[in-house]
Amino acid sequence: MEAAVSPVFRSFIPKWTAKLLLFVLLVPNMLLFFLPMANEAVAAGYFGIEPAQVRFMVVLYYAGFASFYSLERRFYAYFTYKRYFIVFQLVQLLCCVVFFKSDNVYLLYAVRFFQGMLFASAVNLYLSMMAMKIKTFRAREVSYSLFFGMLLCAGGVNNVVTADIIDAFNFDFLFHCAVLLYALNLFIVLVTMKINTETRSFPLIRLDLPGFLLLSVFLCGVGYCSTFGQQYYWLQSSELRRVAAASLSALLLFVVRQLTAKRPYIDLKVMTYPKLLIGIALLFFMYICRFSFSYSGAFFSKILGMDPRHVSYMYMVNLMGIVCGVLYSCLHLIKKRSVFWVWIPGFLSLFVYHFIMNREMAYFGNPYSYFLPLFLHGAGIGLLMVPVILYCISSVPYYLAPSAAALCLLVRFLGYSASNLLVNYYTLYHAAVHRNRFMEYFVENNAVYEDRLTLFRAKLLKAGYSGDRSAEAARALMNADLDKHILLRSVMDYYSLMMYLSIGVLVFLIGYGLLYRKVRISLRPLLPI
Repeated sequence: MEAAVSPVFRSFIPKWTAKLLLFVLLVPNMLLFFLPMANEAVAAGYFGIEPAQVRFMVVLYYAGFASFYSLERRFYAYFTYKRYFIVFQLVQLLCCVVFFKSDNVYLLYAVRFFQGMLFASAVNLYLSMMAMKIKTFRAREVSYSLFFGMLLCAGGVNNVVTADIIDAFNFDFLFHCAVLLYALNLFIVLVTMKINTETRSFPLIRLDLPGFLLLSVFLCGVGYCSTFGQQYYWLQSSELRRVAAASLSALLLFVVRQLTAKRPYIDLKVMTYPKLLIGIALLFFMYICRFSFSYSGAFFSKILGMDPRHVSYMYMVNLMGIVCGVLYSCLHLIKKRSVFWVWIPGFLSLFVYHFIMNREMAYFGNPYSYFLPLFLHGAGIGLLMVPVILYCISSVPYYLAPSAAALCLLVRFLGYSASNLLVNYYTLYHAAVHRNRFMEYFVENNAVYEDRLTLFRAKLLKAGYSGDRSAEAARALMNADLDKHILLRSVMDYYSLMMYLSIGVLVFLIGYGLLYRKVRISLRPLLPI
């Protein structure tokens, strides 16, 4: 039984302890993913930047992860396990030190991208070392489900864990904690892993650095445009035009290089398989739905007036849904049943989530009224994540599986960017449209407006305000009230769009299911996805 762990861990480490240690070593990298978004306003204030720039830090982390995936496999094949663990854990520790020592936003951008590259190393090591300990189909499926379940829960866990910390300490305290976690990981690696592991025999030559750089430029450009495009009025901004041109040029050169290279960075032959195209389309839409949940947090904090701690309690309901969804999909795939019985309930849960939130959103409400939709959102994402990705990988021949996995990662990044773009569109442009409509009724001869203003002024006079000050304060309260209604209408419009798109996906799946009644996943040996 111990032979499975002997190549890496010392002989006194039991097998179950080795698996637990792998989980512990991966957790800090997961939490670091969405750490700047733990409290967007506080992070922006601490670094002295705009909230959009805080979101762009998450985009860069994701871009580094997605672009470095294919190249990282060469580094994994070169280093021994223990040396590789020590290198990337130590570099992550130094990156966290930079974050609480520097306030140069461009340096922070570069560090976040580099941290995303290191996250690819952590993911590869985790799945590869788990593969050394598992031999059965069931264990492989459990490993996939555990990893993706952790990834889905990363954002919510960040909010739950950091809500009280941010309230009691400065924002940089989070990076102090991250440094301590990585220092603990280094200690664990030094104590538990063997010194003399097998030597790899794959030198670092013929690395496709041009492919990596071209893909990085494209992904960073897409992320930049999706984050700042609506704010800078898209092509009206010369900076946006330059970024868009550079991104499209990089994409064109990358595609040409992949079609002509002997060893392509990502083999584009995978795009000739129709099942893979269907799978990545479902994955793209699922990721848009996943990050539409960010609007719920804005609704709870800005409209219902919840503090970060109570918003984190709402996220816990979503986390329970994710756990339940991942467990059910894992059991379903272990029994090798048709994936339609996971896909349809998953997208149906997302539709019901958007439908209920669209109908239940109001200027006031009780938190427990939103427990069901939040749980359904988590359950829908948990049901879909693993089956859709494994379906994509199993739709191509085995020699193309690494390229299919890399393509899935790119699609997940593009889905996140598309969600970011839609949120910005409805938050900025669509909100401006609603503001103009509401302002048509903010006139002196509008009886409803006058009654509301009089009510505010009467309350302020009763609270001790003078006549002039009460009038000014009443108008300020009216404007604050207006901002809440504008946000509410924007969120409802966005959820209406997602609701209709969910109906379209469900109709497609029903038709596809009638055409191919049984679609099962053939699980390959573990690949770092």
